[in-house]
Amino acid sequence: MVNKSNESATGPHNVHYQFLRQLPEPCPHILLKICNNNWTTGDIPPSWREALVVPIPKPGKDPSDPSNYRPIDLTSCLCKTLERMVNDRLVHVLESRNLLSKVQIGF
Repeated sequence: MVNKSNESATGPHNVHYQFLRQLPEPCPHILLKICNNNWTTGDIPPSWREALVVPIPKPGKDPSDPSNYRPIDLTSCLCKTLERMVNDRLVHVLESRNLLSKVQIGF
């Protein structure tokens, strides 16, 4: 899952995907066990649920008006990796059981 990730901004912990990709053995397997345990128990570490919210000004808008900003939340790369794993598992189940409508688009 980490190898599928694009380089993106880190969340509050400053753990980069590049760091996760360079983990020596057996660390990736330990990370997988942690994610599988989180999946099984539904227990997500509170620190993984934290986000750093950064206001980004909308292009061509007056930056002195607070309504002309959009919030971007920077979350933990570990949490994003877990989210990607959950998404892949759900999509696999839905597709393998033919539960998605052929006309379904978007979300």
